Amino acid sequence: MSSRSLDDLNQATMQRAVIHMQLCAAKGVELLIYCTLRSNAEQTALYSIGRTKDGKIVTNARAGESAHNPDEFGKASAYDCCPMIGGKPMWDSNHPSWKIVGSCGEEAGLLWAGRWTGKLKESCHFQDPNWRNPT
Repeated sequence: MSSRSLDDLNQATMQRAVIHMQLCAAKGVELLIYCTLRSNAEQTALYSIGRTKDGKIVTNARAGESAHNPDEFGKASAYDCCPMIGGKPMWDSNHPSWKIVGSCGEEAGLLWAGRWTGKLKESCHFQDPNWRNPT
């Protein structure tokens, strides 16, 4: 099972995640981080959805190609999150709270997959913009 712990993020991503949560809170939006580190086996299972398993494609990243997968120190450079409305996760990315979540993440210095173009846009996904080339 994927981790949801901020401790499983690399230091730079963890710091940005904390800022992201603080910025959202200042605008009245509670943020639920529900996925940080994901094993390569879990990534392979996700990649198979819509390809060799039934369902809609949920990722274009194979094992080792996702910022959720462990780096050489066992840490992730990405997390998935959603706004909480009335104590419940808001999965509908058309809800106005998602614009707040996205803009706050970008303000915190993260790359927001809600701006990706193409077939796979992931409003829930935020990653360190330098994850392939850490400084």
